[in-house]
Order: sequence, then structure tokens, then C-alpha cells
Amino acid sequence: MKALQITGKDAYQIIDLPLAEPREDQVTVKIEIASTCPRWDMSMMGGKDMFDAAKQPDYPLLPGFPGHEIAGTVVAVGSGIRALKVGDRVASLEHLEGNGAYAEYLHYREHELIKLPDEVEWKQAVSFELLKCVLIGLLQFGDLAGKSMLVSGLGPAGMLAMQAARLLGATKVTAIDINRERIELVNGLGLGLAKHVDDLGEERFDLGYDCVGASASVQGLLERIDSHLVIFGVLKGEVRYGEHLWFKGIRLESYRYRKFDEQDQALLLDLVVNKGLNTDCLQTHHVPFYRYRETIELLNKQEAIKVYAYPPTDFVDAAEGSRNES
Repeated sequence: MKALQITGKDAYQIIDLPLAEPREDQVTVKIEIASTCPRWDMSMMGGKDMFDAAKQPDYPLLPGFPGHEIAGTVVAVGSGIRALKVGDRVASLEHLEGNGAYAEYLHYREHELIKLPDEVEWKQAVSFELLKCVLIGLLQFGDLAGKSMLVSGLGPAGMLAMQAARLLGATKVTAIDINRERIELVNGLGLGLAKHVDDLGEERFDLGYDCVGASASVQGLLERIDSHLVIFGVLKGEVRYGEHLWFKGIRLESYRYRKFDEQDQALLLDLVVNKGLNTDCLQTHHVPFYRYRETIELLNKQEAIKVYAYPPTDFVDAAEGSRNES
């Protein structure tokens, strides 16, 4: 099987690996589509650690890393597998050990996958892991019915959060960003109301959901909400929680990752299949793996929301054969 491997800053290659048999608690998935996680991809190719920009990643990265958003078909099952079978269509919900998913095949444990209904297409499902994470954060608020929410950041997470919050019962959801082209795109897609941060006027909201992580973004939300703020983005910098916020009783908390159980999975599928949550709008550009540097350029320039590839065909340039980039 083939996989993409990042070997250093701005350097990668397409490599061949043996395909091992799955362990008894694993299934083997033929990856039909893989999508980027922009901050991960840009950091790993940019020579910066995802959580500490002062550090450099430990190159070469594991084959396929940092790929983790995929959808595909089960092609082999271990002896201990009960819920999945060969031929099942699945999407990844997490993958915490071993190689990454920029590859033709990958082994998963059952709880790391969600089985897909026939009506869910590959492009809809490929970023279900991100949707799962966004939903976990939104559920920290409790019941959203009748509440207003301000979402900061119109990257992939923010585009999902603004839709999900409304579908979960929030009566007024507004998303903000500083990129007017992205704002225009989101409004054009009909995902909800998006505004430039400078155009909010005196509006206030019950809740805030930060999908940026920059301290300035969090600080801006704190000054516009009256109840509860959750920081979904990886926080960079320091946030000031002044006495005026304390006197108002505003709750500030970080995102708390947890197990995504069967009830949560049913909610996710209901939002997409029955409620119309648009996930495939995130997949804006298709770029083969052998042109991975082009993928990074599109993400760095914010021309793409997410970039996707098809592992069964996208490791080899049909005209030139297998090709390495470094």
C-alpha cells in the first residue's frame, strides 16, 4: 500500500508500506476519501509543533500522519469484531495510535468508527470526526433551546458549529470572522448568518463558542456574552477574566473531550441525514497526494476550507508514474 510521509519542513514523499493483517480487535478500512485538518497540516509541513509553535515536529512523521479524517469501506475484520463486517461503509471518529490516514488502508478499532447509512455520501462523511468534536463542545452548554449564540471563526469547525447550534435549538446564531471573503462564502451557502467582527454593533448573546483559539478572539467573545463561553480552538495566548465578568457570573471553560457514545452518534447522523446539516461544503478543493505541497499552499492562503483526496487513485500521477516531492 502507498502512504504520504512528511519527512521535514516543507518536505514529503510517497512511500510503499506492507499491509499487515488486523489485530483481533481491529478492522481494516480501505480509505475511499481523506480530508485535511488545516491547522495540523500547515503546522506539520511548516516545521511547527501543533500545540507549541516554538518546537519542531519529530521528523520524519509516522507514515500517513497527520491524516485522520476519512471515510471508507471495511475490507477485513479481526476475530474479536462483532458490530462491523466486510463491506460496511464507515467514517473515522478518532484514531489515537499508529500511522496516519493519508494512506490507502488503515486499521481501526470498532469504537473509532461510525457505520454510515446508504444515503450518506463519502464527501459528507469524511469530516465526521470534526463534527463529532464540535458537537461534544456544543453539548457542554446543555439545552440550547431559546438561547442566542455567537460563534467566532469561520474555519471548518465554525461552519459546522453555527449550523449545529441552530439545529440543536438555539434561536439566534451569528458567526463572526475577519475574512470578508469567507463571510461572503458562508452567507452564500445559506449556512446561517455570518458577519465581520466590526459589524456587530452593540449586539449581545447568551452564549459564545470560540473556534479560533487566539486569545483576542476569546477576549472579544467574553465582552459580548452574558452567560457561558466554551473555547473549542486550541488556545494561544492569555485571556483576561476581569471582575466585571465575575460579577455577572459568566462561565468560561475549555473544551472537554470525551467518549462519543451510541446516543451521540445517533444525534450526529440525525443532524446530517434528517436535519440538513451541510458537511460536504467543507470539501472545497480536490488535490492528489503527490501534489501535497499545493494542498498546503491552498490552506495557507485560505483559498480552501478543506482539501480532499481519493487514496485509491491519488498517490500516483497517471502521466508520470509514482512521484516523490522534497
